[in-house]
Amino acid sequence: MKLRYFLSLLCFAGLAHGAFSISPSTIVIKTSMGENTGWVELAHTGGGPLAVEMAVYERLLDIEGEALTDSLVPNKDFVIYPSEVILYPGESARVQIMYKGKRPNADMAFLLFSKEVPLPLAEEQGGVQMGVSVLMNYYTILALETGNRGALTFVSSRVIGNGNIEVIVENKSRGRVPVDKWGITVGGQRITSFTGTKNSVMPGQQRRITFPFNRALTAKEFSIGPN
Repeated sequence: MKLRYFLSLLCFAGLAHGAFSISPSTIVIKTSMGENTGWVELAHTGGGPLAVEMAVYERLLDIEGEALTDSLVPNKDFVIYPSEVILYPGESARVQIMYKGKRPNADMAFLLFSKEVPLPLAEEQGGVQMGVSVLMNYYTILALETGNRGALTFVSSRVIGNGNIEVIVENKSRGRVPVDKWGITVGGQRITSFTGTKNSVMPGQQRRITFPFNRALTAKEFSIGPN
């Protein structure tokens, strides 16, 4: 499954099951202002009754900025209340997500995973019919913001063929860097179209950026910053 930036991923459910939505798509807890709690709202959007379980996991990205969701690692620094909700048609419920870890000195991001779990359907002809196995799942970004400013540092560059080059940058700052809103300058030339813009670069992460150019660059020739 691929994660969309600031958007929950939806897997469609079978017709026998209910459907739900979750909002907001991004939860921001401003630890710089002493906050430690965020809220989401679950809403029943159709079908029959359903149960939703929620848990927080580490948010891992590869060097291209793609989310890695195949092997999620649980995070124990959050308390979710309630962690399981049963919704009937027309109902909604608020869920509290509380951070109980050490106050971070750099921005952090996690995943709030909300999944539908099967409920026994109405008894039919003397037997209990269970639901289909394809259920709804959402990934929601859970961000801890420290108020620190983000910046990227040049690491390396090389020619990769087909008229393109690669530049590796690293976030050595304490704030996240939203690369989709940034631009590249090479020797006074502004480059606005480049790869690696999926998902912000968090502190400690590297990002691979590629774009058309005829040679590798040095740190002095390359700069990246807000448009």
